[in-house]
Amino acid sequence: MKKRIFISLNLPTDIKNRLVAEQQEIDRQFAYFCGNSPIKWTKKDNLHITLFFVGYMEINDLPEIFKIVENAANKFKVFEIKLKDIIYAPLNKMPPKMVWVRGESSEELLRLQKILETSLLSNTNVVLENEEGINKNFTPHITLGRIAQWQWSRLDPEEIPALNKDFLYNFNVDSIKVMESQLKRGGAEYSILKSFSLNQS
Repeated sequence: MKKRIFISLNLPTDIKNRLVAEQQEIDRQFAYFCGNSPIKWTKKDNLHITLFFVGYMEINDLPEIFKIVENAANKFKVFEIKLKDIIYAPLNKMPPKMVWVRGESSEELLRLQKILETSLLSNTNVVLENEEGINKNFTPHITLGRIAQWQWSRLDPEEIPALNKDFLYNFNVDSIKVMESQLKRGGAEYSILKSFSLNQS
């Protein structure tokens, strides 16, 4: 039996509450200008920053994944992430596919992501089926929602709400999560398999 795995940073509840309020505001703008919204919003409990999407893997390989993530967590003290804006993504590409909250690429965050990626790709005891995002620039982001392309194509371009707004909030990263994603009819459901605290000393 295989599980669909990714490694993430989860968000504080107050940040998630603010993000839900932003989702609702963007929905209102689409309703006012276009009549309906083409965006399927990420559920509040699913909001996160992905560090590495592992993909489908055998359950027997999970202990090795846990070991890699634990080793990475032990190399870092608690650090801060700064969120900066809400945008259509990918940036400067039309039609957009998602709505993102972008974070700043701090030295600690980039180093953590690179350590995880390098350790996972170089470990011969783990068979990874995913190559998405490998050798690409890591952009820290939260996926607020995904855009239904057929609905977007029917909108009047002049009535589509502009989206490039500040979202200036900071939060501390104190742990790394190994997550399972189960694809269901109502959308993906995420659950935490194991959490690893950053080095407190």
